[in-house]
Amino acid sequence: MTKVFWLGVFIVASLLILATGIFLIGGKQFLFSRTYRLQADFQNVGGLGNGSDVLVGGIREGTVQQINLPGTPDGKVSVVMKMQDSTRGILRKDSIAAIKTEGLLGTKYVEISFGSKNAANVQNGDYIRGQDPVDLSITANEIGEQAKVGLTTLQEDMEALKHNFLFRGYFNNRGYEDSSDLNKHAISRLPARPHTKEFDFDANELFNKPEEAKLKDQKVLTEVGKFLEEHRFGLAVVAAAETMGDSEKDRVLTQARAMVVRDYLVENFRVDDTRIRTIGLGKVMAPGISSRVQILVYPPESTSQAGQNQAQSHQAQSRQ
Repeated sequence: MTKVFWLGVFIVASLLILATGIFLIGGKQFLFSRTYRLQADFQNVGGLGNGSDVLVGGIREGTVQQINLPGTPDGKVSVVMKMQDSTRGILRKDSIAAIKTEGLLGTKYVEISFGSKNAANVQNGDYIRGQDPVDLSITANEIGEQAKVGLTTLQEDMEALKHNFLFRGYFNNRGYEDSSDLNKHAISRLPARPHTKEFDFDANELFNKPEEAKLKDQKVLTEVGKFLEEHRFGLAVVAAAETMGDSEKDRVLTQARAMVVRDYLVENFRVDDTRIRTIGLGKVMAPGISSRVQILVYPPESTSQAGQNQAQSHQAQSRQ
């Protein structure tokens, strides 16, 4: 093949690429469609630029052709839009042009509403009302102020909560400022294996009042502490339960009572504190039985049982 042939191929390919580019650009700028112009004034266009899309009913039906600054400081920014001629039938003189953003920080575009049915159709060169874009900095400040108000309210509610019936009884007076203290050494349920020793106390013997968690007679727990010092054990669980009152309050009360008993045993006897856990059972439906505190002592796990529990623990972690 001759050089003339390849030169011709090159020229034809270049013309095709040029024609495709012109077609694409012309389509975006509506060069091959019948159009008309609309204008809208804004106090601030918020970063809108020439060539930005103009949407009608969510469909791209125009483009921003020109943005003009006002002639005086008290004037407004004028936005000139080139619109498809097909939109004349749905855009009216009371339509509103609003500057919006794709996503939170996306590109700016103009959205024009349809307008009312009885209003007159727009004509070439008409002005329609403009709606300024939302200032994100103002919105962020408003959200921040609302968050501050919410945080202040939460702090006030928590402060009030500390002085209510339960928290006044065994948080402030006993140094527990955070309800999370109640769950530091808690378990969700009792072990499945049988316990070898049980200490059972009437709650009235241990605590000053039915609605408090302050120990009244600490000596009652001496037998428990000495047993834990002298015997090898795998786990000791302090369990507290109530039989009367509000369920939610009883749950917190029993958690606090179990924790107070545990703290006394750990602080006054030579025991492994990691092996003494708590559980607050809350309200237990057992008519005729008074509120109880039990210390259940479990033997050390056998090697096979420990391995099985460890495997179950690994399986639970892998599922998470």
